[in-house]
Amino acid sequence: MNAPAKLLLLLGALFVTLFTSCADPVTPTLEISPTSRDLVSGETLQLTVTRRYPAGPVENITTRVTYTTSDVSIATVVPQGGAVTARTNPGSVIIKAYDPISDATVAATFTVARQQIRSIEVSPTPAIVLARGATQQFTAVATYNDDSKRDVTQEVSWSSTNVGAVIVDDAAPTKGIAKAVANGDASILATDPVTRVQGRSIVFVTGVSPVLVSLLVTPNPGVVNVARTVPFGAVGVFSDGSSQNMTNAVTWSSSRTDLATVDGAGIATGVAAGDVTITATGPEPSTTIKGSAALKVQP
Repeated sequence: MNAPAKLLLLLGALFVTLFTSCADPVTPTLEISPTSRDLVSGETLQLTVTRRYPAGPVENITTRVTYTTSDVSIATVVPQGGAVTARTNPGSVIIKAYDPISDATVAATFTVARQQIRSIEVSPTPAIVLARGATQQFTAVATYNDDSKRDVTQEVSWSSTNVGAVIVDDAAPTKGIAKAVANGDASILATDPVTRVQGRSIVFVTGVSPVLVSLLVTPNPGVVNVARTVPFGAVGVFSDGSSQNMTNAVTWSSSRTDLATVDGAGIATGVAAGDVTITATGPEPSTTIKGSAALKVQP
């Protein structure tokens, strides 16, 4: 083969190589993880985005893409971070990630479940004293896992632990209205029908128009070692001469929380050596009635 022919053959091969290279560009693909997930209100999830080449490396570009959400009331996303947070509204939402280098977009779909109730507070709380025949409207406020609150008085199920003393209506629109029918006490329960989360308040029923006149706190004095506990009790004396155990109805407090603390059930815990006063305050409408006891905390 003469020289011009060889040169022509080489040029032809080079042209084919260049044409083939230009006709087959390397196009990366985007991948997002996870591609779908069920979330509950308040939950946060971190997305991961990678750029994958057909015959090359896989790059983590999570912080180099731009994220958007289809509905901010269902879920939000950090535009340059990829952290997804489920909001209070239930439903489905699409989160997209856009890569300006490859001019490609990838998406993930999330389903946000209805808010989850964490706790229910029943008011009046923690207790109330009623005369026989008296009625009281109780209300229920739910706290959800995102710390939001909502009145659920008409949505919960109401019940009494002692219908011989107190009955409570569970039919709309009079849900939560309790009536004192006989001397005694009962817990009024508000129960979420889905999660079975409960809140409660206590009703004490006495004779006609009784008044709490005093509280007796025992032991008095009490003694406890540091890091140990001692239970206190409270007995209420009423104007008709009756008395009832009100340990779980009163509000407990300590005069020196640096020396001793006390919880809602009257259990005191020694913190440091010293002298403390433990006080029990009567429930509504008797919050001016107080009883106290001395507590010595020993090393």
